[in-house]
This record gives sequence, C-alpha cells and structure tokens, in this order.
Amino acid sequence: MRWAALAAAAIIATGSVIVPMTRPSAATSTPMIASAAVSEAAPAAARIPGDLGWVSSNWAGYAVNGGRYTSVSGRWTVPTVTASGRAGYSAMWVGIDGFDNASLIQAGTEADFYDGTAHYSAWWEILPASAVTVSTLSIRAGDTITVSIARVSSGRWRITIGDARGGSFATTRSYVGPGSSAEWIEEAPLIGRHATRLARHAPVRFRDLTANGADPHLAAADGGAMIRHGVVTNAPSLPDARGNGFTLAQ
Repeated sequence: MRWAALAAAAIIATGSVIVPMTRPSAATSTPMIASAAVSEAAPAAARIPGDLGWVSSNWAGYAVNGGRYTSVSGRWTVPTVTASGRAGYSAMWVGIDGFDNASLIQAGTEADFYDGTAHYSAWWEILPASAVTVSTLSIRAGDTITVSIARVSSGRWRITIGDARGGSFATTRSYVGPGSSAEWIEEAPLIGRHATRLARHAPVRFRDLTANGADPHLAAADGGAMIRHGVVTNAPSLPDARGNGFTLAQ
C-alpha cells in the first residue's frame, strides 16, 4: 500500500522488499516498489515459517504471479485493534501488480490505533498516486468487507468495496499495469517514507478469494511473512482446502 489514515499526515505510496527463500540477502532481492522500498537484511531461510515462498519487511499474505490477471477479489472481517501505548497501523487489501513490478492497483480497509483511539476506514489506490479514503463508507470493527478489482475494458478498471453492514462503493478508473500478479495482503504502511509499527489485533481470515474469476488454488509457496529485524511480525496459515482462503496471525 501506501498510507495511513492520519489527520494531516504526509501521504505517500509505499513498497516493500520481497525476498524469495532461495535468495540470501536483500542486496539480491526484487524491490516491490523501488522508489519507496523498506530495506533490511533478509533472515536466514531457516527462520522463514513453514513452506512460505517469500518474506517482506511490511507485507504478509499471499500473492500469485506469472500470469495475466484481469480481476481479483476477497473477503475479510475488520479486526478490532488493541489499545497500546504506541501507535500502530494495518492495511488489509487485495490488488493486482506490485509483487514484481512498480505498478499497483489495490483497495481495502485500514485498522489503526493512534492518539489513544482506534481508527477504521476504506480506501483505494493506483500507484503512483496517493491512496484515496472512501468517505461514504463508515467502517467499523466487525464489518465484513468484500473487495473486487476487475478490468472492464482496455485500460479501464472497476474497483468495488462492499460493507455488509454499511453499503458499498464503486469507481471506474484508468490503469495500464501489466497484470502480472494478484495479491491478498496485510501491510504495515509507510508514512512519509517511514515504516510503521503493525497494529495489534486478533487473527484475520481472508476468504472467498478469486483471481480471474476462479479460485486461485493457493499453495504454501505463494505465501509470505512479514519479518523485521529477524523476528516474524505477521505470517499466514497454509491455504484452506479449496486454496481460496487463509488466516493471518501476529
């Protein structure tokens, strides 16, 4: 992603360094968004949870690549963030591109804690522009959110965010990325080029996932963990039996 819902905060597109297990250091990793990459040395492969295929300093979840993706969708429940003495931020989203290139179209929800209270919102973003908050949706913890992004014609894409409690939002925008990957991610966003602390909350289940209108048939190697300073901050479970869902736990 991108940004966090801070009043008067400088908002900037974010990125991450994706490090496949077979690569020994961040120096040989592929930057997800090179202009705003969060760089740190990759941990030894032995520290990577389970059979996951990549690690990142601010992404965790699943990504499929190597194809031509024209649609992606997913569903999750907005978690209640835990009060703490330090600010924390989390963004849950689905998107196309960004895993192995500098393009990205994405949409999702934010669950943050700062200034002594929780903040929730919905947003969409097309790099290199900043994220746009959806002011017509009043997001709350416990809301069931469905997000879909789909190409409707050459260079035109439809972004839809549905809240089972509070209505829906849709917009059609121009996007010309290659469509080489599709993602279902929780992110610790950047604010003013600085990495943020991931907000604390209960596990979040991503479910009913689709890519190109079908189950993505996720494999463990499609998953990645968020690792900072050699410590696992957030990691996904193995995919469910249908390969179209997983749970993220801190």
